[in-house]
Amino acid sequence: MTLIRDIEAIKALRNEFLNDFVINSDLTNILTEASGNNFLNSIRIHKYLTSTALIGKVKTARFLESIELTEKTTIKQLSEANINKIAAFVSEL
Repeated sequence: MTLIRDIEAIKALRNEFLNDFVINSDLTNILTEASGNNFLNSIRIHKYLTSTALIGKVKTARFLESIELTEKTTIKQLSEANINKIAAFVSEL
């Protein structure tokens, strides 16, 4: 039963991470830390940015395309430059 509890804890951590997104957060720091966390770094950046409905899905997808990323790009695939561009995009909203 430990495995089931571990899986539930990881799911809760991921849901909390997704639901805690706010536009005026320190996104650079949050994404940098998440990229090193094996439980969070497989989350798609598009899902993270749009899961709380604070940013539109189409607007986010177009922005990601403009920096040569896709809706399927995960947090672990982001470079430091990508993270900075995403943080700037969100701060301009």
